[in-house]
Amino acid sequence: MSDQRFFSRLEYWVKANLVAWAEIIQQKSWLRASRLAHGLKGVDMARRMGVSPARISMMESDEARGALTLNMMRKAAQALDCEFVYAVIPKNALKNDKNDQAKKPRIRVDQGYE
Repeated sequence: MSDQRFFSRLEYWVKANLVAWAEIIQQKSWLRASRLAHGLKGVDMARRMGVSPARISMMESDEARGALTLNMMRKAAQALDCEFVYAVIPKNALKNDKNDQAKKPRIRVDQGYE
């Protein structure tokens, strides 16, 4: 998929889901929220990751400060049986312009028929 097409589709998705996106970007610690949603205590997650319970607390704090590495986020997500996703969203997609309906990107599908 070309870069331009990727960003076009991403922008379409974000514009079509602005309410959900507004809630998503307010989340300070995905690790803590995911851990709690799974009903895990810090000790349980520490056991799954093979680290100390204090490290789990530090990771959640580091994430909220933006100081946790992508590699550690990936490992923590794996311990939570989650998929880690990292995204860069075009600012234009985040504009809440009432006049600008989310325009579905055009995608040509080649059926391969002759």
